[in-house]
Order: sequence, then C-alpha cells, then structure tokens
Amino acid sequence: MSETILGVDLGTARIGIAICEGAGLPAVPLTTIQHTTWRGDVEAVASLASARGAQRIVVGNPIAMDGTSGPAAQRVAAFIADLRPLFAGQVVSYDERFTTAIAQQRLRDLPMSGSKRRRHVDELAAVEILSAYLAQGRQ
Repeated sequence: MSETILGVDLGTARIGIAICEGAGLPAVPLTTIQHTTWRGDVEAVASLASARGAQRIVVGNPIAMDGTSGPAAQRVAAFIADLRPLFAGQVVSYDERFTTAIAQQRLRDLPMSGSKRRRHVDELAAVEILSAYLAQGRQ
C-alpha cells in the first residue's frame, strides 16, 4: 500500500506544504498556508492532511547547528503536540537544517521575480524536508 505524506515547513508568517502521494514518487509543492492564529494554523494543516488522504505528516524541525533545540524547535514541538490529536495518522519531526537555504538557492536559479520567489520558498522548503525524509527510507 502506498502512503500519502505531507511535508510541513512551519514559519511564523507562512506554512509551506509539500506532498508525496506514493512510494517512488517525488515530493512536490502543494500549497502555502498563510498564518492566522496558532489554533487556526494547526487546524488548517490537519484539515489539509485529512482532505488529501495523508497517513503521515513530517514537520521540519529547525535544530541548531550544534544539535540543540532553540525557540524555533520548541515551537515545532508544540505545533506537533497540538496537531496529533486532530490528525488520525502519524506526525513526526525531521531535521530541516539548510532546507530553506537550499530552496532559496533553487528559486534564485529560476527566472522569476523576488516577490514570486518569496511566495514559493516555504513550500519548496517543505519539498526539501519531505524529500530528505523520504531519501532516508522513512516511507
């Protein structure tokens, strides 16, 4: 059975979402959710995951270069804790170091305006998170 997995890049202004709809398929950008409220953000991710038939959600965890968990990682842990009761599938975190930088570099290589790049960087960071997770054989 193939599993649908969402990748999440949790930002303070936007939440990037990527999706992989089965084993052997690549992670692709899905959407960007604009921040509303904490509860609204958690509910939006849970609702989207359920609507897409996801069995798993992978949330990027911004661990510091020295391996410690700073305020952003603590925010991700709280988001996951609030998401789990609203989603029937599995919710996991995955080290997201460098994913936003990689996404920004890939966008710089494309012929698009700066404002358009900013609109897509979060979902592309989610693609990087989910792709790295899948490459580790986690599906």
